[in-house]
Amino acid sequence: MRGLARWVCLPIMKTFVAARSRAYRDIPRPMDAPQAHSPGTDSDRILIFGSGPALGWGVLSHDLALPGALARALSARSGRGVDVDLAAGPATSLGTAPRELTALRLCRFDAIVITLGARDALNLTSVRVWRRELTALLRLLEQETSRTTHIFMLGNQPIRSIPVFDSLLGSVGARHAAALDRVTAEVCQTLPRTTFIAMTAAARGEPGRFRSATDYRNWAELLADSMAAPLDAGHLAPGDASPAPEAAPQDVRGLEEARQRAVDGLGILDTDPEERFTRIVALAQRSFGTRWAAFTVTDHDRQWDKANVGTLPQEIPRSCSFSDVTIRDPGPLVVADARTDPLFRANPLVIGEPYIRFYAGFPVESASGERIGALCVFDPMPRPSGEIDLVLLRELALAVQGELRRGALVG
Repeated sequence: MRGLARWVCLPIMKTFVAARSRAYRDIPRPMDAPQAHSPGTDSDRILIFGSGPALGWGVLSHDLALPGALARALSARSGRGVDVDLAAGPATSLGTAPRELTALRLCRFDAIVITLGARDALNLTSVRVWRRELTALLRLLEQETSRTTHIFMLGNQPIRSIPVFDSLLGSVGARHAAALDRVTAEVCQTLPRTTFIAMTAAARGEPGRFRSATDYRNWAELLADSMAAPLDAGHLAPGDASPAPEAAPQDVRGLEEARQRAVDGLGILDTDPEERFTRIVALAQRSFGTRWAAFTVTDHDRQWDKANVGTLPQEIPRSCSFSDVTIRDPGPLVVADARTDPLFRANPLVIGEPYIRFYAGFPVESASGERIGALCVFDPMPRPSGEIDLVLLRELALAVQGELRRGALVG
């Protein structure tokens, strides 16, 4: 919409949007931790950012909304695990997005899904402003992410498929949304790692409901169809990947300082045992048939166990911690026989009490993505690494992670 027609419609649309938006107060939306997972190994890390479909209006859990539906849709195509984080809010718009995104650690994601535009379409944001600000945002994303991160810009859902905007004035917003989508597609074509995905109308799953799990499942399938191939390409076959460049000392210090802040922010150091963690650790010990299991936290120059099973010291020096090695990478660490492993064969915990031979651990992350510790199992007898159920190990680590998030929400 251009010129005089836009200026005439603008105050009418603002009044219309404000009045209809009040209806959202009575629509349920997820209040659980803003993340979802699907089982598997070598997991893909996805961020969904924005508003609209990202918010999960109409369902009560993010597992039923777009994060959970997307995790399952991608796993069905790749056979890998998927971790989806969500950063979304009703007031998030193209204007607020750069500030909100720079607060996130974008380099840890394999893909970022952006869902923005409905608010701008209904408020008749000018096409010129939209092009300028969208170009700046997408260039920022390409600069702040890894060179293998792919960005997916989801187009506007048809405005009149949103029940509260299904009216003649909603048609005005719908026409403007189509104009913004055309610009979005043009901008995305100029950027090498950014893909535009046109949105289709949500299927009306259940009469009288704003949205249902069926709607989010349909959108997830649409996204997964475009995301699967780029994510597969990012998982190079063993031996094909070139070594990662060594981080500069100042970068290493900065990452460790952020990690320590995350540890301190959890407020669990030197606290009493809690049944919610002990239960998971005991399950790990039984599932893997090991003598010991623990949820460890790496703190400054020590490893401290929030929960452990077996006769173990609660604190050991970080210099001999297996878990300190585990948290250096996002995936599992399996040591089949520490006596023959060059990294661990001289470790005091291997050549002396408790004489660790086998170890398997998976990192546990804070809500902001820092690896603060590990869920691990270990034993005085070696065992073949191929016998270790890494999917189960990851699920147990994610269970610990979920408890940390729940504790933060309650606190």
